Amino acid sequence: MVGFDEIIFIAIVALLLFGPDKLPEYIRELGRLYAEVKKAQRDLEAELNKAVQEPVKAQKPPSPTVAEIARKMEILTEGKSEEQLLKEIDEAITSKSGKV
Repeated sequence: MVGFDEIIFIAIVALLLFGPDKLPEYIRELGRLYAEVKKAQRDLEAELNKAVQEPVKAQKPPSPTVAEIARKMEILTEGKSEEQLLKEIDEAITSKSGKV
């Protein structure tokens, strides 16, 4: 972490390099650049969060026919997608046909 002494040293070096006339201009530009980077970071985080949440939202409930078949086979349907139910139905059929 940068301490107070280091900040003062950097400020003195910057003042010597750029001079008192140009230093405020460079500091303003640095502030704008920092704001743009932070905005880009927030936008990227929002896009990543949106991309992660979309598959969860895209999970549609099962069709009435699939839900009815699952209930008749005594498979719990609550909170499951149609794909999950179809997989469980297939597994149940496979396991019952294998026992015969």
